[in-house]
Amino acid sequence: MDYRVVIFNNHPNLNFTVLTTVFSFFALSPTPSSVPIVLTLTTLLVYGRILFPGEHSLRNTSILTIGIAVAGALARLSPSLDALSSAGVSIIILSLLSLITSALAIAVVYLDTRLCTRFNAAWSQLTFFPALWATLWFGVSFVSPVGRLSAWSSTDVGGYYGWLAPYLGPVGNDWVVAAWAVVLSQAIGTWYIGENQEEPPLIAHTAAPATKKPSYLSHLSSSLLLTTILVLLAVPSMVLSNYPLPIIPPAVTPLSVGCVLPAFQRYKHHKFVLEDYVKETARLTSSARVLLWPEGAVTFNSEAERSEGLAKVRKVATGSVVGVSFEEAFGDDNGKSSRRTGIAVISQASPEPQLVYFKRHLVPVAESFSLSHSLVPPSIVTLDLSAPKDVNKTDWVPSGPPYTRPVPISASICLDFAAPAPFAELESKPALILAPARTWDIAVGNAMWQQARQRADELSTMILWCDGGDGGVSGVTGGGFRDFTQVGPGSWVKTIGIQYPFDDRRTTHARVGDLALLFIWLLVLGGSVLNRVPFRKHDLTAIRNKIFSRQNVANGPREGNLLNLE
Repeated sequence: MDYRVVIFNNHPNLNFTVLTTVFSFFALSPTPSSVPIVLTLTTLLVYGRILFPGEHSLRNTSILTIGIAVAGALARLSPSLDALSSAGVSIIILSLLSLITSALAIAVVYLDTRLCTRFNAAWSQLTFFPALWATLWFGVSFVSPVGRLSAWSSTDVGGYYGWLAPYLGPVGNDWVVAAWAVVLSQAIGTWYIGENQEEPPLIAHTAAPATKKPSYLSHLSSSLLLTTILVLLAVPSMVLSNYPLPIIPPAVTPLSVGCVLPAFQRYKHHKFVLEDYVKETARLTSSARVLLWPEGAVTFNSEAERSEGLAKVRKVATGSVVGVSFEEAFGDDNGKSSRRTGIAVISQASPEPQLVYFKRHLVPVAESFSLSHSLVPPSIVTLDLSAPKDVNKTDWVPSGPPYTRPVPISASICLDFAAPAPFAELESKPALILAPARTWDIAVGNAMWQQARQRADELSTMILWCDGGDGGVSGVTGGGFRDFTQVGPGSWVKTIGIQYPFDDRRTTHARVGDLALLFIWLLVLGGSVLNRVPFRKHDLTAIRNKIFSRQNVANGPREGNLLNLE
């Protein structure tokens, strides 16, 4: 049995629609891995050469779009049911968002199918889709109310390509995934056509008309070049060490951090109030230098009440800095009362909060109807650490008084970490970012944890993530830490090591943002420049004739088959 005929000629629309739908179910889960995304894109790229030139393309495209949208909605159904007060509204919004993103993904495949052959160079044709894919989700992250949570992206690419994050940011993740999909689709094309041709027998680009100028590189050599580049890009992560610093002062600055998460077993109730958090904070101050409350831990009905509540925390914050996250009522510029979620960093060193930040990105419907968002970006406050008891102050700071080490700290809140470039306004790099959160499902909590982990990699910093929601995950990420510390309630303390002296220079991505897109598109255009170099020419007309000859023998002429190019 010739499986090429079975897959590509016998009911290709049914075969590829089912296959893509199955792959997309795993690719669109709340915490997807890169492998199912690559497989989904590979299938779409191969199917696109059958789907769009074929008969009933509009109908089949609509079926494919709906199939992917349904798979994506089902994959995210469980954590979405409790997102809003009404499960019905949650399902409607989820289905709508899934349909939109599915249509956008297929639209990009369509554009690649129609436009890539306009490039004369095979290299440009190969890299066109990865550039389109990265550009799509770059744009979606800016317009979507949930930022990069809407993207068909995975943060686990960092396992092999994590070293690229400080340079390319999330754009690099999307490009790598799409580039691997192109490589695999080329390999499938080679398998479909056969292995006995000298010419480049790759399905992705045999759609070029015979009047087009041939590429200076064959499709095969370009595909091998792209594969080689992807493999080489994974090598640094296998060679470079990415482990937490050893906590050995004075060469490293040890910093004890912790999450204040009261548990039912201690306080005998589930809804915790200010007094509970104050008691839990007082219990931990002797163990942790930096403590953080979860998002919206307490509620203040006025700014005056907030000041009074923070004063109570300040009294027990002996030797510690406490990040108090709260929800408060305030009067807006129009004289109306509104509510907002914020965090105040307080200590006994100052009668006023050292840092105050209010949430800029609100969860659609669940928060956006009841809370006001802020437009003020995060800032940095410096924490001065004195020498531990077992370290001489002259060893701690050899340069002389004051014998303290500065540790820059910033803060942001939950969904802000899914937004594009949430710390772009910072002029230097913080050593630690306080991140209170409150999610409603462990899948959502894990998804947000992965977003925080990606931001930490992009900034080359560490994030203290404290999630007080049901099944929320908490821990420290960045600086070699990748796994969360615990799930659910229960306070904890962890000691981390910070580089000394601390390098507060921003990473390339923090300085230039997503200008990596420009570099990615230059890669596409570079093939056209190299096309001017003399190289062996390939006769694409002969390839087309050979392809059609194989198909006619296998199953007779068929409209809408893999290489119906007219």
